[in-house]
Amino acid sequence: MILAATVTGCAPLAPKDCHKNSALNSCTYNRSGKVSDKDLFGYQASSIKKALDAALTEPHAWGGKRCDAHLDFKIDGTLQNFIIKSGDEGYCHALVEASKRTVFPPFTDQHVYDVMGSSRWDFHGQP
Repeated sequence: MILAATVTGCAPLAPKDCHKNSALNSCTYNRSGKVSDKDLFGYQASSIKKALDAALTEPHAWGGKRCDAHLDFKIDGTLQNFIIKSGDEGYCHALVEASKRTVFPPFTDQHVYDVMGSSRWDFHGQP
């Protein structure tokens, strides 16, 4: 019994990619959710951004503009809220209108949904 405690020590057991300091802590994941990430988070973010960009009536009219917003989704991809926080007023309102026409991709991973289903987005207009 002493040997087992010495070998395992007090390191918390954790699922893959889970970071925690003690066994009682919740998992944290080092995922940014950037569209350039090469993981499930990046794939979901990229899919959401592409779907929204495709619904803009004039996608290239917003080069250099940005919009900071909070989006709330259902796991099936249904957008529940698009809350503008800051940014270019025209671009933000164009995104809100486009979001009403957009069919967003469903979340295929529960953990990705838990992290990204209600989150802040920093949108940048296409050149």
